[in-house]
Amino acid sequence: MLIRFTRLTNDRHRFEIVRDDGTRESHELETRSTLVHDLAHYAVELEGGLSRSFYGRLARGMKYSELTTVPPEGPEAMQTERVVAMVQGTLKTAAQSRPDPARLFQSVIASFDATGDERPAWLTVDLMARIIDRRRRVYGQWRATPFHETLELKFDVRPSPVA
Repeated sequence: MLIRFTRLTNDRHRFEIVRDDGTRESHELETRSTLVHDLAHYAVELEGGLSRSFYGRLARGMKYSELTTVPPEGPEAMQTERVVAMVQGTLKTAAQSRPDPARLFQSVIASFDATGDERPAWLTVDLMARIIDRRRRVYGQWRATPFHETLELKFDVRPSPVA
């Protein structure tokens, strides 16, 4: 699947997906929070090889509007949301410094333990380091994208590491 982010203004962007079967979906979105969240999702899902979360669900044919109304299969999607939120928050507060993957990993695991929720078996310190690096690279690509130009990312759906 191709994921396209077109910079429209400082505040708006177009989010478009082109599935492998040729079907497309496009939405104009607010950039300040949505884009940062979507790029964090990309980093977590791509590096984690996840297929049952945001992009995986879209790639398999789910409509954008259905993501909040059709329950996900298994715990992966909800686990991913929590990891994405923590990655996004950490990178926002550690904007000038490189976050420590081990410390971020421990914070995420502590968050799951504190609520008694199932830990993501797919999350490791090494994966967290790759997520941080990927997210920084794609965000840098976005910042270098001129107005009315498009950042295009590839997302291949693979079987998730945890069935």
